[in-house]
Amino acid sequence: MSADPSGAYRRYADVYDLVWRAAPYGRFADLCLEAAAAQGTDVRRVLVGACGTASAAVELAGRGLEVAGFDLSPTMLAVAAAKRAPGQGDPGRGSGPALAVGDLRAVPVRDGWADLVTVLNAGLNYLLDPDEVVAALAELGRVTAPGGTVVLEPLSDRFVHEGWEPGRHVDRDGLRLDASYEVDGDLVTERLRWTLGGVAEAETYRQRLYGDEALAALVAAAGLRLVERRPMWPAIADEPARGRTLWVARPAG
Repeated sequence: MSADPSGAYRRYADVYDLVWRAAPYGRFADLCLEAAAAQGTDVRRVLVGACGTASAAVELAGRGLEVAGFDLSPTMLAVAAAKRAPGQGDPGRGSGPALAVGDLRAVPVRDGWADLVTVLNAGLNYLLDPDEVVAALAELGRVTAPGGTVVLEPLSDRFVHEGWEPGRHVDRDGLRLDASYEVDGDLVTERLRWTLGGVAEAETYRQRLYGDEALAALVAAAGLRLVERRPMWPAIADEPARGRTLWVARPAG
């Protein structure tokens, strides 16, 4: 979820799913598959980069697809490993996602493995150097099969400046959390403070907000061809989707 292991979610992994349990991961998976289908991609294998606690990966695996996910945070992956895909073990429903610690700039998957490659929840924006974003995007293209599709969800202006209130302030199930976002130019500092079971914790992360024009140039520099931008709202009517957009790309050539 971040640019280097020291920035990967650590203690926050323990409460991440409590904070974001209302997020419609099933619909996120639907939109990614619909974007790939619109490009004529026959999806059998899916790679979820910066997968976090693997909620989207688990949803995709529940559709009978072969799914792999990777993340920089071992603690997020430990949470992910305990999850089961809907219908896991049922005939024709497939198994849970294969999970590994990995870096967007050096994707731990062989060339051309995935028909659909996704990086959701602003995973790319934890890369603060544009050259690192280009390197990551090139890696995503490398692991995409011929005819495959790459779906990205970059950080949105609206989320930074307005956010989703239930995700910024939580008080339920013994968890009290406050999140704040400080913006300095295109750099965003995310400060998280929470208490669970009487134990107080705090972590800070940084992201870079890439404007549409800048991000499009990075996509092209990585050898990808941007083919569509798909607003998640109103296809997903839930509040967290407002202002969020899926960028759909394909390897050039």
